[in-house]
Amino acid sequence: MSRLEKAIGGGHALIPYLTASDPDDDAFVCAALGAIDGGARALEIGVPHSDPVADGPVIQHAHQRALAGGGSLGRTLSLINGLRARTTVPMVLFTYLNPVLTMGPETFLRRTSEAGVDGVLVLDLPPEEEPGWFESAAACGVDPIVLVSPNTTESRAQHIADSGRGFVYLVARHGVTGTHDPSTIELASRIQQIRDRSGLPVAVGFGVRGPEDVRRLWKLADGVVVGSALIHHLQRRGGQNAFQAAKVFVRGLVEAGSALRENHA
Repeated sequence: MSRLEKAIGGGHALIPYLTASDPDDDAFVCAALGAIDGGARALEIGVPHSDPVADGPVIQHAHQRALAGGGSLGRTLSLINGLRARTTVPMVLFTYLNPVLTMGPETFLRRTSEAGVDGVLVLDLPPEEEPGWFESAAACGVDPIVLVSPNTTESRAQHIADSGRGFVYLVARHGVTGTHDPSTIELASRIQQIRDRSGLPVAVGFGVRGPEDVRRLWKLADGVVVGSALIHHLQRRGGQNAFQAAKVFVRGLVEAGSALRENHA
């Protein structure tokens, strides 16, 4: 069992998403450390990309700011390497396929492993297209994270889950990140199907905005990913004191989940 699987498999895991180098390297590092101090169980870190098609406007703008400041895959890995020297919290690299191809898949996996990355989610690389890549990632000690969407058929979801390690990322609803509230309709049965067939923890993301979403989804899933809401919160503060802003935001969500656990104790 990998460090990532252990961290999320315990349940009630909050997984904040941040885009590397947004709005600059220092602010990103401060926000990441603040999120960890606030109680993040793992971090999801986005590689700046010119065409983040699955992301809504908040994260798209984060990518644009990061790219304008020189953000890149190489710089992202350097920043993660620096964070790894300061924390043992698992980190997941969230990327699209083009940066991986530009660097070269073998070089990419070697450098992610050396940087201390625990898992990689290549958003636009389904297991059917490159099954060998998922095997290579696992062989390098990097969990290949898989994504299951609401319209994925049951048989295909099984195949996808079988290819993954660490956890399964379940999209809560149709659409891009951060634009609608997630619905719990059919989520419970889909989560149970994935758990029964893969044995991996399940984390839910896309559209998670605040404490009510976390409370609702933590009743169903092992982890909750929050991205757009956190980035919006940081932007409202103009990049000032990113450590404290991220810490307060994440702690508020974790405390909402803690209240849930106490009520069910």
